[in-house]
Amino acid sequence: MRKFVSAGILRGAWGIWWLENFPLSEAYMWHRQRKKILPANMDSPTPDAMKSVKRNSIVDKFFVSKDPVPPVPATGAKIQVCFAGACYAESELEKSGHQLPRIAGIHDTTLFPGFEVSGIVDELGTAVFMPKVKPGDRVVVFPRKEFSNVGFAQFITVEDVNDLIRIPDSLPLEVAAILPSGALRSFSAVLRAKPFIEAKMKDTSSPVTNILIVGAGAMGLWTLQMAHHFLVEDKGKVRITVADTNITKLMIAKDQGCYNVIHWNDAIHEEHIIARTQDAISGGVDIAIDFVSSLRTIDRCIKVLREEGVLIVGGNSKHKVTIDLNELALKKQSILGVDRGTVDQLETLVHLVGSGMVKPPTYTVYPVEEANKVFELLNESRINGRAILQVQPPQPNRK
Repeated sequence: MRKFVSAGILRGAWGIWWLENFPLSEAYMWHRQRKKILPANMDSPTPDAMKSVKRNSIVDKFFVSKDPVPPVPATGAKIQVCFAGACYAESELEKSGHQLPRIAGIHDTTLFPGFEVSGIVDELGTAVFMPKVKPGDRVVVFPRKEFSNVGFAQFITVEDVNDLIRIPDSLPLEVAAILPSGALRSFSAVLRAKPFIEAKMKDTSSPVTNILIVGAGAMGLWTLQMAHHFLVEDKGKVRITVADTNITKLMIAKDQGCYNVIHWNDAIHEEHIIARTQDAISGGVDIAIDFVSSLRTIDRCIKVLREEGVLIVGGNSKHKVTIDLNELALKKQSILGVDRGTVDQLETLVHLVGSGMVKPPTYTVYPVEEANKVFELLNESRINGRAILQVQPPQPNRK
C-alpha cells in the first residue's frame, strides 16, 4: 500500500509533506469527505477533539470533520450531545443559493428549520452562580440562533446556562431532543389559537368549531397532539381536520385522533381541491394552522376560511404570497404569525410530554452516521413522524 501511494498518488514535495503531517487514515478521511461519504462511525471524543457531522448547505451531502472541543463560556455550559432532531438550519437554505428548493419534505412539514439537541451537562462555566443544572444532568437546549452552523457535533456550548432545561427521568433523551424546535413551534401555534377557539366556543350560534391543520408531517402531528390537549375539552364541539398530499401520513394523523383528513392531491384542479375541502368541513374553517405556508396552501386556507376566521402561519419555506386585503377585510379574517416559542414554554412542554399529558408523534432513531440517508428520505417525504439522530451514547462525566 505504501509503495502504491508513493508511486501513484503522493508524488514530490507536496506528497512528502502530506504524509508527514497527516496519517494515512486522515488522508483517507479527507478523500471520503471530498466524495461526501460518511465513514462508518463516530469515535468517542478525546479531551481536545471531537467529531462533527455537517454540511455546507441544505442541498449538499454531510461529511465528518474533526474539530476542537469548544471552550466553556464563563456564564454558560458545555453539553455532551446524545440525540438530535433531524431538521435543517435556515443558514443552509441561504447558502444553497435556492430560494425555494424543490424538496418535498418542506411542503408537508416533515422537514423544517430549527436546532434540536438533548444530552448531558459536561461542564459549567466559572461564572455560573446558583445554576438550575449541574454536571451529569440530562438536559434539553433552547435553540438560540447562534447554533445554526454547529451541525451534529459531539459537544456544543451554550452562552447562558438558563437556556438548559433539565429532563425528568420519565422523558427519554431521544424524545426530549425533538421538543426544542418543531414541537415548541407547534406549541406556540396552539397557544396562539387558543383564545380564538375559546371565544368561538362561547358563541352559541355556532355549535361546532372547525380547525384545519395543513401538513401531516412532524409539525402537523405535534400540532394535532397539542390541540387535543389544549383545545378539545369537548370533542363534539371542536373538530380537527388534517390536510396533506401524502395519503400514508394522513392515515397516521387519523390514527392519532383527528376528526377527518383531506387528500390535497396536487394533480387535481385547484377548484376541485377547494370544493373537496369545503365539503369535508361543514360550515367552513374557523382556525387554519399552516406551517407549509406555500402559495397554494395559503390560497386554499383563505378560500375555505369562514367569516372572522383566523389563519396562523409558520412560514416554513420562506414563500412570498399575494393576499387580497380587501377581501380579507370584508370577511373580517385575520392572519397571525408564529414564532419559535420561549424558554418558559419549552420548560412547560418538557413537563407536559414527560408526564404523558401530551404524546409525541411516531419517531425513528438513526445513527448520526446515516445522516445522508435520513435527510434523503426526509427530502422525499418518506419518513413518517420524526427522525432522530443518535450522536453518541451518554459518556461518563470527564471532570
